[in-house]
Amino acid sequence: MKYNYSEADVLLLQSGDVRAVERWFRTFQKPLFAFILTRVSDLHDAEELCQNTFLSCLETLPLYRGTSSLFTWMCAVAKHEIADYFRKKYAKRALQLIPFGETLLPEHLHTMHDVSDTVRRVLKKLTQKERELLFLKYIDNASVKSIAHSLGMSMKSIESMLYRARKAFQRIYAEHI
Repeated sequence: MKYNYSEADVLLLQSGDVRAVERWFRTFQKPLFAFILTRVSDLHDAEELCQNTFLSCLETLPLYRGTSSLFTWMCAVAKHEIADYFRKKYAKRALQLIPFGETLLPEHLHTMHDVSDTVRRVLKKLTQKERELLFLKYIDNASVKSIAHSLGMSMKSIESMLYRARKAFQRIYAEHI
């Protein structure tokens, strides 16, 4: 669906006109939510991301140049919000790899961004096979049985490899904190 938003409408919006902001929200709330919901399956998270996207759009509205439709630009902002959402979600899952991960977190890692950066650096230092196994098990939530089947290996082999991958993650993580 194409939303015709004139240059005058955008200028009113950029000036902070209350009616223009309300109209903008009413016009784009449902389609933006639908766009986000196709990428994030959790209804509550999609609602929150939609609100965050509107706030980000308001903050960055002076940067909108009109080279694309307003809705296309809003979807680009939403994609950044969604990427941040998945980075944070990924960091939380990666921490679950570490037994007692909450107690191991040092005091200087105060934000999820700090944790996410640390986890990303640790994962880069693992072997490709270790990363692949950890992603399959903890990000994709695959069972040991399905991993074994897809890799053509025994379940015992996969369990052993996962154990070693978790230990490698813990060891490298401890070096980074």
